[in-house]
Amino acid sequence: MKRKKKNSFKFAGKKHSKRGKISLALALCAIIAGIGMVVFTIQSGGNANVYIGCAGLSALLLSAVALLIGLTSLREESYKLFPVLGSVCSGITFAGWLAIYALGFYM
Repeated sequence: MKRKKKNSFKFAGKKHSKRGKISLALALCAIIAGIGMVVFTIQSGGNANVYIGCAGLSALLLSAVALLIGLTSLREESYKLFPVLGSVCSGITFAGWLAIYALGFYM
């Protein structure tokens, strides 16, 4: 008879969520796009053109989509690392973009 190891672990066959990974990747893309737009605006002396505004709006929508994907991936039966990271990063990014646009309307 085979003897069972004392320190053996049994995992339930869970995997990392694909939607969580996608959410985290989209949130990171929105963050990188935001940093790039800020750098480009500083280099142009604060006079950004319409294309930068459109890119900012696209990044806002990208972070909103990432937030929705991250929140729906929390319901999956998988490890929660990537869904939580994706939801938190995209939520912070989305709130940051909303704050930038709200300040832009009032200034």
